[in-house]
Amino acid sequence: MQVYEHPASSPPLQAALKSTLPHSMSIFYRTKHPNRTADAHILATFPISTTDSISRCWATAYLDRSMRPETELWIFTTGEMPGHYASPDKEKQGFCTECKKAVLSLIDYMGSLPIPPIHPWNEPAIELARQHEKEHPQTGPDAAYPPGPGLYMRHLLIPTIVTLGACHQEVVQLLAEAGILCKEFPGHEAYLNKFWFKVSDLPHTRDLPEELRWGEMREQDIAIVQARTSIPRTARTLLSLKSVGVFEIATDKPVAWTFLGLDGSLTTLHTEPKWRGKGIAKAVAVKIFKEHAPGLAVDDEQNAWAHADVYVGNVQSESVCRSLGGKPSVKILWVRVDIGKGGRLGA
Repeated sequence: MQVYEHPASSPPLQAALKSTLPHSMSIFYRTKHPNRTADAHILATFPISTTDSISRCWATAYLDRSMRPETELWIFTTGEMPGHYASPDKEKQGFCTECKKAVLSLIDYMGSLPIPPIHPWNEPAIELARQHEKEHPQTGPDAAYPPGPGLYMRHLLIPTIVTLGACHQEVVQLLAEAGILCKEFPGHEAYLNKFWFKVSDLPHTRDLPEELRWGEMREQDIAIVQARTSIPRTARTLLSLKSVGVFEIATDKPVAWTFLGLDGSLTTLHTEPKWRGKGIAKAVAVKIFKEHAPGLAVDDEQNAWAHADVYVGNVQSESVCRSLGGKPSVKILWVRVDIGKGGRLGA
C-alpha cells in the first residue's frame, strides 16, 4: 500500500481526521500543534491530491524523531472505529486486512526515513541511558530492568526504536504480531483508559478558595512540574503547551496545574498534597478544557471534543475524569517499536 507525505494543512487529511472524531483526536490535535520541527513527517495512505472519496480503510501517522526521548510517533487507522470490522465470527477480534496493511505500510515507510540527530538539550537523556546500560548490561525481551529514570531512556541507545504514544490496543497487538514491539522496555503492559469529553457538556468551573488564584505555569514553575512526574518532558516542550495553574497568593507558588499535551490530552494533572480533596483538580481540568479545547477538535456535527488518558488503576485521576462526565472508551498504550524492522511488512 502506498504512503504519502502531507503538510499539516492537507485538506484531505484534515477532512478524514475530522470525520473520524473523537477516535482520531490524538493525531488530529498533534497535526495542529505549533510545536512541530522541520524533522516532522505527516503520513497517510491516501494522496494529498486526491479528488475522489478516500477509501474506507486508511491509516495516518505523525512522526518526529527529533522529539526523543519524548513521544515521537502517533498512529490512527479507521480500523479503530466501532463496527468497522464486521466479522461473521462474533468471537473474532482485530482489524480488517486492509487496515492492517495500511498500518504496516506506514511502518515500512518510516523505516526508510533518515534519523535526525538528538537535540543538544536532550543529551542528558542519552547519558542516563548509557549509565543504565552500564548498570544493567543484559538486553533482549527477557531482560528485567528495575524502575527508574534510566529505564525510560534506555531505548535511545538503539536509533531505530521510537516511542509510540496513545496507541489503540489493537494497533499495538498488530505491531507485536509483526515483531516490532520492544517488550524489554516499559509500556506494553501498562494500559490506559481513553476518556472523551464533549466540551459543551462540561460542568461549570468552580471558584477557588480565597487564598488561591488562577494563572498560567511559568518558566520558574517548570522544575517542580518535572519533579512531580516520571514522564520525561523537557522544559521547552512544557513551555510550548497551554497550561492552567493554581497559585498561593501569599507565596506565589503553584499548588495545582495541568497542561494540554501535544496531542491535546489532559497532561500532568497534579495537586499538591495539602490541597487535595477540595475539588481543585476538577476545577483545573474544566478550566483548561473550556479555555483551550473549543475549536481544536470539532467534528462534522460541530461538537468540540477534549480527552484524557488515565492509567488503569489510577483511581484519583479516573474519579476526576468521571466527575467531568467522561467515560472510559478504548484501551491505549505507550510503547516502544523498532521501525528499523520494517521494509516488507505491508506487502
